[in-house]
Amino acid sequence: MTAAVHLGACHPLTDGDIDRAVTRTAPGNYALGYLDGGVFVPFYMGRSDSDVNEGLHAWLGVDSSSSRYAPSAQASWGVRARFPFSRGTPALRSVGIVVDARYTHFEFRYAATAEAAFECECKSYHEFGGSHCLDNARHPARPGNVSWTCPLSGPNHRQ
Repeated sequence: MTAAVHLGACHPLTDGDIDRAVTRTAPGNYALGYLDGGVFVPFYMGRSDSDVNEGLHAWLGVDSSSSRYAPSAQASWGVRARFPFSRGTPALRSVGIVVDARYTHFEFRYAATAEAAFECECKSYHEFGGSHCLDNARHPARPGNVSWTCPLSGPNHRQ
């Protein structure tokens, strides 16, 4: 994946748009974020082991913790790639400009199985810098009753 997450078309994160886009009850993956000049900028990687539609509905109105750094156009992994200042540079919010911190858009992809959804979430999480760059607080968790492992496990990719 690159700056545009390859989980499918970008949709507004609203009840109606979720229901229009996600029509099957199935496991799947999703990315939550914002549009920056028409390009989707992800801030959170997630999954549902049984119903990606239901999983997305749970995120309606939830604030992005990345709002402490900058507005939607300033995902921490994107800042390093596009601008000459570091991730710790003061953001608009810290200088008194209020920005809407709620996720506004999503992309998703169905998965054939819950395990496939877990593996895709792990790959997306690592590709976008993990908890250092995304709102995800930790590595994707597997369900408690299985022994799946991250497909990128190793010295540079720990769970």
